[in-house]
Amino acid sequence: MRLFTFQLFAWLWVLTSPITALATHQVGGQIEMVAIGDVPGHYRIIVTNYLEDGTQGISRQSSTGTLGIFRISDNARMLTFTVQQTGLKAAVTYSNTYCASQRNLKFVVWTYQATIQLAPGTYNDTQGYYISYQTRNRNAGINNISNPDQTGFTFYLEFPALLQNGQAFANSSPHFGAINGEYVCIGDNFKFPFGGTDPDGDELKYSMVTPLNQKTTGQNTVSAGPYPDITWLPGYGPNNAIPGNPSLSVDPQTGELSVTTTQLGLFVFAVKVEEYRNGIKIGEVRRDFQLLVVDCPPQTTPDPAVQILNLPNIMSKTICQGDSAILKAAVDTTWNYQWRLDGINISGATNPTLTVRQSGEYSLVVSQKATCSKVGNSEVLTITVIGNDAKLSVAGHLCATTGSVSLYATSNVNVTYQWYRDGQLLSGLPSIDSMQTSQPGKYWAVLRERTLGCKANTDTAAISRSAAVTAVITSASGFNRICPSDSLQLNASGGISYSWQMNGTKVGTTSSSYLASQAASYVVVATDIFGCEGTSSPVSVTQLAAVVVTFDSIPGVCGPNVPAYPLIGSPPGGTFVGAGVTDSTFSPKLAGVGNHPITYTVKAAPECAGTVATRIAVVAPIPTIQLANSMTTYKGNTFTMNPVYSGNPVQYQWASATFLDSAGKANPLVMDIQNDITYTIDVKNSTGCEAKDTISITVYERLFVPDAFSPNGDGVNDTWELFGIEAFPEAIVTIFNRWGEVIYSSGKGYSNPFDGTLNGTSLPSGVYAFTLYTVPQKPVIRGSLMLVR
Repeated sequence: MRLFTFQLFAWLWVLTSPITALATHQVGGQIEMVAIGDVPGHYRIIVTNYLEDGTQGISRQSSTGTLGIFRISDNARMLTFTVQQTGLKAAVTYSNTYCASQRNLKFVVWTYQATIQLAPGTYNDTQGYYISYQTRNRNAGINNISNPDQTGFTFYLEFPALLQNGQAFANSSPHFGAINGEYVCIGDNFKFPFGGTDPDGDELKYSMVTPLNQKTTGQNTVSAGPYPDITWLPGYGPNNAIPGNPSLSVDPQTGELSVTTTQLGLFVFAVKVEEYRNGIKIGEVRRDFQLLVVDCPPQTTPDPAVQILNLPNIMSKTICQGDSAILKAAVDTTWNYQWRLDGINISGATNPTLTVRQSGEYSLVVSQKATCSKVGNSEVLTITVIGNDAKLSVAGHLCATTGSVSLYATSNVNVTYQWYRDGQLLSGLPSIDSMQTSQPGKYWAVLRERTLGCKANTDTAAISRSAAVTAVITSASGFNRICPSDSLQLNASGGISYSWQMNGTKVGTTSSSYLASQAASYVVVATDIFGCEGTSSPVSVTQLAAVVVTFDSIPGVCGPNVPAYPLIGSPPGGTFVGAGVTDSTFSPKLAGVGNHPITYTVKAAPECAGTVATRIAVVAPIPTIQLANSMTTYKGNTFTMNPVYSGNPVQYQWASATFLDSAGKANPLVMDIQNDITYTIDVKNSTGCEAKDTISITVYERLFVPDAFSPNGDGVNDTWELFGIEAFPEAIVTIFNRWGEVIYSSGKGYSNPFDGTLNGTSLPSGVYAFTLYTVPQKPVIRGSLMLVR
């Protein structure tokens, strides 16, 4: 018996018990991406789901599914879309129906589709893109993976960039035909030609891989990769998914699966189908499978004998399109019959004879009606139908006024060719399998077989011209002029790639934008997704002259309470901006005290950046001086004048300069003063704002200390006055009684003269001693005073 499997198929079977009638598990599935062929980027997405045929479970199966498209380079999501169920479920055909019914094997195929339009210019990443469809769940009876009932599926397909080297890249994913429903007998050498076909003639390579699990736990969720692998149980892996001698493997060129099993069970495995064009990988599809291995009773294997009616011992026949051939087998009422076309079970073909009208390789599988045993396989009968495979393929495209298309007619027999357009025979063409045209129309070929004389028409190819490419140039600024010291971005539309010309010379790249840096005539040639070209009207770009901007100086003012004054800039028409500016007037009052930058901006054109001149408007503070009106000192004293200034003065002038170490300092040193004097300080800040102040200094020649006073309240001589003490602000006076106790101490300065009391109590009349410290460099004065009551 040969090995038969499902496309993306997961056999869900528990060896020791039948599948529950109401259960429905996801058995497998696949994604296909078919180029519709009318417009680049127009695709039909097909999702094939294989399910257990549980009546109630199937009724709950969703009629839609959600898929995502992602960029391979960074897993960025490009699109989410929904596929819809296309029709009623179809049953999977078994060659040994008795054994299938005994084991309650019954599976259905549901197909979902969606038509999507992808923009080639958006899908241009060189690493390509992928589509994923995630669903769940697997059968709990699987024997080679961990937690199978908690493990889902990820159907996965990769496709290349749709725009390559400025041209649309046409491609469809591999196609996989119908599948048979079978189980595997332990110990038998099973083989199954599992390879698909590629609509574009690309090379397909096959390898065993680990199946993908679902990334999330929801049903039909959409999330970016990478996707997790299923978890193998110990001893299993991608190259030992089904134990055998040899274990399950796939032919890397043909896709044929083979295994000689050594262990009963239900086993998961997966095959990766990679798509190559000119030696470069452009895509892949991952297909997930499960196979049930059972112990088949050792019954006698039926040996069917087949032939073409009336042609014994001849294994092939050629017939004309519309004719038929009858295939017949030996009749045995104890046998089940199942005819196959190209290795796939033909639904309903269960009789000993079969009438065929289609080209292909036919074979017969027979099995015992009442016994579940091994099956017998017949030899292959080949039927060739003249014109059955007569297909047209088209290469090229007709642009609005240019272009050509090559048409190719394929046939696997020796035929002659006649070409037709719009129902009219194209005379003068050689009888070969191809032709070239530059005219639109509906084309087909009539094929005549040279031996039998059969005639057959190919399918019809409708060739039409695409709309003219309208190339248009617009400037990003809206004006066709270049601003001074700048460039102008020109934008092109109408195509997917572009060629720029300046004064008839090619410049730039294939980008849709170009930075024009000089005055010239610019043209762009736009190329659309078909490779058709259109040339724009010339766009003349001019260069604006540079603007020379001047801004008259702004006089500084003292304080904000001065009138506003005009600002003057050239050329006229510019804009003044800054604190205190209204139109072309500057108001110190609005601006306030400070240094205010004012700009004058003139644009060569409204869209241009302005040329800017800047001035500083100074509203200076008016200086102030904090200086006492007068002071006293003693003759020969040296001290520093310490006025407090505000308003940022920078010039200082004292008058007179007598006794000063410098008349131009802010804080001059008064040295060895000898007599009374008046000083005037005159200050100015950098703006010229001025302030003056005056101080009069009284100089005492000596200090007079009275030797008595009479604190009797008569208003005369009631306190001990020290005449000239003002000249000694650091003076300290201390008075003692006869026992040397301190009864008075002034601290620094003699601001509260001694009044003959101690703590508010009058002291008795008598003589009291005192000490007087005037300045540190002079000796202490000692003496006595008489207090008279």
